[in-house]
Amino acid sequence: MKKSKSFIRLIVVGLIIALGIIFIFKINNKSEIIIKKWDNIYNENNIIFFYGDEDDEKIKILKQMYSIEEKLDGEKDKLKKAIKVSEILNEIITFDDISSSQGINGYDILKEKGDSKKASARDLGIIYRDFLESVGYTARLGVFKRTDTNFNKQKAYYVVEYWSKEDNKWIMIDFIDRGYFDEKGFPCSAMELLDTDIRNLNYTGNSNRSDYIPMLKKVLYTYTINIDNTTDVKKSNSYITYIKSENDINIKFKGSYIPPTVFTQNKELMNRNPIDTTYIEDEKLYIILMKKQEEKEEPKQDKEENFIVGAFKNGKIVDEYYIRENNKEFKKVKKYSDLILSKGVNTIEISLDGENIESSIEIEW
Repeated sequence: MKKSKSFIRLIVVGLIIALGIIFIFKINNKSEIIIKKWDNIYNENNIIFFYGDEDDEKIKILKQMYSIEEKLDGEKDKLKKAIKVSEILNEIITFDDISSSQGINGYDILKEKGDSKKASARDLGIIYRDFLESVGYTARLGVFKRTDTNFNKQKAYYVVEYWSKEDNKWIMIDFIDRGYFDEKGFPCSAMELLDTDIRNLNYTGNSNRSDYIPMLKKVLYTYTINIDNTTDVKKSNSYITYIKSENDINIKFKGSYIPPTVFTQNKELMNRNPIDTTYIEDEKLYIILMKKQEEKEEPKQDKEENFIVGAFKNGKIVDEYYIRENNKEFKKVKKYSDLILSKGVNTIEISLDGENIESSIEIEW
C-alpha cells in the first residue's frame, strides 16, 4: 500500500511539473504585440520603386574588382547568366548563419567583411543584387517570411529577383542554393511562388528537392521588398510587404520591431515593371509607423514603447494632416508625430480634415 501511495504521489508531482513547463513555454512564446485591427492596407498602385544600375560608382567598382563580366564567358541567356553570377558570388563569399553587417550595398558590405569569407543571407543577397546590376540587370532583394506565429517559429528566407524584358516579369533566383523555379519552362517570380503549390513546379538548384521544397514552404506567407533598391538608399527607408491574409500583419519579427512597412494585398504593385511611372491619385491617406531610436542614456519605461507616425499619400509623406490617439481629440500634425504605445489597446486614426477618418490601426501591447 505504501509503495502504491508513493507511486501515485510521484505521478502527481510529475504532472504538476509538466503542466508548469507547458505554462512557462506558452508565456514565453506569447506574442507581446497583437494587431487587433489594420484598416490601413495599401491596395492602390501609386508607389514608385527605385533601382540601381551599372553606372553607379560602387557597382562599377565591384564589376572591375571581381572581373564579373570576364568570368561570364560571353553567356547570353539571361537566366543562365544570373545563375553563373551566383556561382561567381559563392566563390568569393558564402552564406553562414551569422549577424548581418551595417552595409546597405555590396561594396560597403564586402569592405566591412575584409578577409572574412562568410556573410548573412541578407548581406549575401545585397552583394548578389549589385553583382547582377554590374552586368546590366535591374534587380531587387526580397524576403519571404512567416510572421503569424510565435517568436521561435518565425522564419525568413532571402531571394533576389531580376526584371526580364523578354518575359515581362520578375524572375526569382535563390542565390544561396543557386537555383530557380519554373512552370513548364517559364521561370517563376517570387509572387508566383506565393500563389501556387510549389510542389507542382520544377526546381533547378543544388539542394535535394525533397529537402528544399518543405523548407521553403514554411516561409511562403509574406514577401517583402525595399522601395529603394539603390546603393545609397536615400530616396526611401520603407518597405512593401505583400500579405495573403490580415493575420500575417505584424510589426515585430524575431523580437525586433520591423522598419517602416506598407502592407499590401495588391499583386500588381509587387509585380510592377521597374520603368513604369504611371501616376494614379491615391484615394486616401495611409499610416506609416516606425520605431523611434532610443537614446542609450534615456531611461526606458517598461510600460510604453516610443514610435514615430506619419501619413502618406501618392507615395509621399503628407505635409499636414490630423491624428487621433485612443479616441481623444484630433490634433494637427506636420509630417511626423511622436507616438507612445502603452500597455493595453492602442488606437491610431488619421484624417485630412480632422473629422473624417481615412485610415486606422489598433494594436494591443
